[in-house]
Formats: sequence, structure tokens, C-alpha cells
Amino acid sequence: MDDFTHERWKTVATWEGYYEVSDLGRARSLPRLSSDGKQLKGRILRPRILPKTGYHRVCFSRAGQHYDMYIHRLVLEAFVGPCPDGLEARHWDGDPANNRLGNLFWGTHSENQQDTLRYGRNPRANRTHCPQGHPYDEENTYIVPGTTHRQCKACHEWESGRNFILGKQCARGGCTSPVWARDLCRPHYDQQRNQAKRVG
Repeated sequence: MDDFTHERWKTVATWEGYYEVSDLGRARSLPRLSSDGKQLKGRILRPRILPKTGYHRVCFSRAGQHYDMYIHRLVLEAFVGPCPDGLEARHWDGDPANNRLGNLFWGTHSENQQDTLRYGRNPRANRTHCPQGHPYDEENTYIVPGTTHRQCKACHEWESGRNFILGKQCARGGCTSPVWARDLCRPHYDQQRNQAKRVG
């Protein structure tokens, strides 16, 4: 632990003697000899910010090979442990630039999406219109039961009417309603989604 900043550093697994990561979300290289015998100084690595996601990445190098590493994963793996199967790294406040240990957790993809929704950082949730230009207002928006997924009623009603004209009916036995999605009418489609969610 550094006395001045109270910043804790830990070795990055499989990179012993090369790199360390801190609980404040910083990475540094360690003083060492290069492959050609030159003395290399240790330094704090400057992260590269990915424009689409905002995630911070640093470049590790060894034996002439370069590797891009996500800082949030380095912090979690060093201080919490390896990522359990089926989970991914979460930023609790939804901010991909905040890589402090207290803001990071392993969680499901759904929990990760909820983090970005909670703080208004999900680009899909911030859309005000569907791809066809219809507004996502109270009258025109349908929320799929058991999810936060929005659907445009205007688009789906047009598609439902088109399916009616073409004679496309629900695949559920005995149902004569037009197809809504995945060969099912809207009630049966919602029922199938809810059943799958309960099983999962």
C-alpha cells in the first residue's frame, strides 16, 4: 500500500514482474530488463478510451507481443478473483470510466444492462424514436412483459396487418390470430417469453 495515496497495488496474474494494477483503477509497468538486456523504468500506463463503449484499455507487452487489456477486468481479477462462468464485469454506477474496485462487480449480462439503464447511459434506452421514425411515447410504446425491451406499436400493428392480409396465422394450435413475432400472435408470444424467463 502506498502511504501517500492509500492506493493498493497487486500483481496481474500471468504478468508477474511485468505489470501491476491498483484498486483505484490504474495500471503500471514494473522496472525490469528487456529481452535485449536494456533496463526499463516502471511507469503508470496511460489508458486508451474506446470511443463506442467508453471502456479503458491498456497495452501490455512481453517478448515482442502486445496485448490489449481492459482495466476493469484487471482490477476485478486481481482483487476479487477470476470471472465465474456466465458472468461479466459490471460498473455499478454505469460509468465505464470509473474503474475503482468499489465500483466493480462480477454479474450477469442482464444486471450489467440494468446498471446502464439506471443511470441513463444505455444508448437504446435513450432513443426517442424507433428506426422508422415513430415516437417512443406512452401511446405508441409496448413494453414486453417481464423485460425492459420497448417495441413500437405502429410498426408491429402494420406488420400484424400485413400478416393478416397474407394469411399468416399464429403457429399455436387452434389460434387464428395473425402473427406478431416468431410465428406467434402477440398473447402467445408474450406467454412464451414469460415461460422461458421463469425456466431460465
